[in-house]
Amino acid sequence: MGFSKSIIQSTMIKITLLIFGIMVILYFFIANIYWDEEVLKKEFELMSAASVLENKIQAHYTDIKLYEDDRNLSDEEKITEMNALLGQDVADLSAKYSNIRMGYFDKEMDQNIIFAPSVESVVKDQLNAEFFRLFQSGNAEFINEAGVIDWNGQGIIAVAVPLYYQNTVIGYTWAEIGTDNIFYLSSFKYAKVLVPSIILWIIVLAIIKKNIVRIKASLESFAHTIKSNSLESVEDLERLPELQPVFEEIRNHLESLYQLNVELESSNDKLLTIMEGIGDGFFALDKEWCFTYVNKEMKKNMGHDREDLIGRNIWDVYSVLADSATRVNLRQALEENISLHWEEYISPENKYFQYHAYPFKQGLTVFVRNITELKQRDKEMQRLERLNLIGQMAAGISHEVRNPLSTVRGFLQLLEGQSDSELKIEYMDLMITEIDRANEILTDFLSVAKVSAEGTKEENINNIINRLYPMLQADAHSSDKELLLELMDIPSIDLNESEIKQLILNLVRNALEETATKGKVYIKTYRVQEGVVLAIQDHGKGIPQSVQDTLGTPFVTTKENGTGLGLAISLGIVRRHQARLEFLTGEEGTTFFITFPLNNYSSNENEQI
Repeated sequence: MGFSKSIIQSTMIKITLLIFGIMVILYFFIANIYWDEEVLKKEFELMSAASVLENKIQAHYTDIKLYEDDRNLSDEEKITEMNALLGQDVADLSAKYSNIRMGYFDKEMDQNIIFAPSVESVVKDQLNAEFFRLFQSGNAEFINEAGVIDWNGQGIIAVAVPLYYQNTVIGYTWAEIGTDNIFYLSSFKYAKVLVPSIILWIIVLAIIKKNIVRIKASLESFAHTIKSNSLESVEDLERLPELQPVFEEIRNHLESLYQLNVELESSNDKLLTIMEGIGDGFFALDKEWCFTYVNKEMKKNMGHDREDLIGRNIWDVYSVLADSATRVNLRQALEENISLHWEEYISPENKYFQYHAYPFKQGLTVFVRNITELKQRDKEMQRLERLNLIGQMAAGISHEVRNPLSTVRGFLQLLEGQSDSELKIEYMDLMITEIDRANEILTDFLSVAKVSAEGTKEENINNIINRLYPMLQADAHSSDKELLLELMDIPSIDLNESEIKQLILNLVRNALEETATKGKVYIKTYRVQEGVVLAIQDHGKGIPQSVQDTLGTPFVTTKENGTGLGLAISLGIVRRHQARLEFLTGEEGTTFFITFPLNNYSSNENEQI
């Protein structure tokens, strides 16, 4: 609140102005009294001077009458003679009343015939008409209007006293004084009152200002006390008890706000706990694309677990989104103020994410869910559905095809024994070989459809690899490639040795086929928290993206002479051992990872392929 708008100061100023107005009116009233007092004194003095002059002229009036009646004298000569007669008496009187001008107006001559302190003739027309009004009534009269102007051009106070001879007014003695003298005297008396009053007024203003400053300081202290929340004891209330009701209201209001703040903080803590505890990523952005909140799951997704992202730009922090569909959708949601939901594959991280964007007044909130495992499960479910279909087909083929093939093979062997033509025998051997190959394919088909591993026992994968190594090494040398082992210390687990051999043979031979001449293929084993890992790494060209989604599907292959059953059989073996198969592929080659659980059959809930 600005000081110029202070109610206390405004009230003080209004009271001061009111007192000042009353004092001004009182001063004018006092000034008028002093003026009237001085005018009254001067009127009395003027009356005294005019009366004395009247007595002196009356004593010489016989001589004056002689001059008036002398026809041999002109008016000017008569006035000169009269001035000579009365001049000394008038001069003495003028010396006694030094501030007063006086004279004698002769009615018969209708003009002033003597004038003091200047003894000279003044004609009637030179005087103010108001002044000559005094000579009309025949009585003693005053004029005391400051506006009456005499021959000196100033306001006057004047008196005229009639002069009688034989009960007839023959003239007037008059006296006048300038109002400047009266003004000076009255102002001097007025100043005696005004100056102390002004000093008192200044003192009052100083006291008012001091009190306003003290009140302001008390209010500032009071405000600081409230701001610092020190409401137990307020010393300023002793100086300003009027603030007690305000203080009580503020204290009650602050207590309510404090309680509300506690509830809001509790609610905020609960909300933050929920947001930090959810398995989905969540973040909020302002309209400048800067983070205002990021939960720990989102930081983990972005690879910034320990960094404070608040205030940083999302496109700088998570640059992988700079050219993605997510950036387009986020901008659309914010600019068009609409909610959007979409999925996107982030190739550098090899992950799928599901996004839900919700705009609000200050920006945008976004929920992010890592659906990579969900996508993998969907793919696995699709693969399992295909395997189930294949299993049903294999069961049918087993009964409907194998029996006729066995019959054909038997007759071919019979005919071969009875034939004496080498060419026919050669053809029959070829047909028997192809029938045996068809039986092997049917056997592989049935293997893909098997549900569980049979005849398992505790075995160490390293031992199985070492037993297979000579045969695999021979395959590698024959194709001018190198096979390397990196076998770590691992525990034994329940395995079907025959199936694990087939799994290793399939994966290693595929790796050798994909690896260029002079290339290397690695067989690795190591222990992880959840189990034992078997890794087969080649240095081929990688698996094309178009094939990755259908990898392991029977009869789907990139080889000219392949059946597509090798990897399908391998996946079946992995599934029957309740293991998990994953792969990483790129331009520098492909690595297959098979993770075997330590306790293979402890729980069906952990079944993953």
